[in-house]
Amino acid sequence: MSLNVEIDPDLQFDSQILVELLDYWRGLCAGRTMPAKDDVDPLKIPPHLWPYLELVDILRGDPIRLRWRLIGTHITEAVERDSTGAYFDELYDPKDYQTLAMPFTWAVTNGRPIRLFGSSGFIGKDWNQYEGVYMPLGADGRNVDMILGGVHYPMTQNAPSKMGKMGL
Repeated sequence: MSLNVEIDPDLQFDSQILVELLDYWRGLCAGRTMPAKDDVDPLKIPPHLWPYLELVDILRGDPIRLRWRLIGTHITEAVERDSTGAYFDELYDPKDYQTLAMPFTWAVTNGRPIRLFGSSGFIGKDWNQYEGVYMPLGADGRNVDMILGGVHYPMTQNAPSKMGKMGL
């Protein structure tokens, strides 16, 4: 797997979905650096955003470990895989792990949201452009214990059609 990724700490989104998700996160901050994971109420997240959500557990240690807690259906359908419950270091080879973990570790280290964009590195999906936001959650407002993320895979002209895959 190879990824073409760029980071944008200035949060200049193309996707309105990610703008809405960042606005939701900012509303939870209530004057704090970051909200706690207990502040996230799925029933208060607009339902049209649910398919784009990710939650990643941050397990402190040396090094930290990352685990997929939740992956929305838009994401699992785009990459044709659901890794919910899996640890990054058990799922990805070391080179891919560093690239895939980068936005999450950046948010942990910096304690603020980050935008990531580029093209997917999944086999047969190199056409798949994406944009993501990764926002820290921390019970004490300093130490990140979870990342609330959102990823949007807009369709591109180069995407193979589902009818073509089914032989129609």
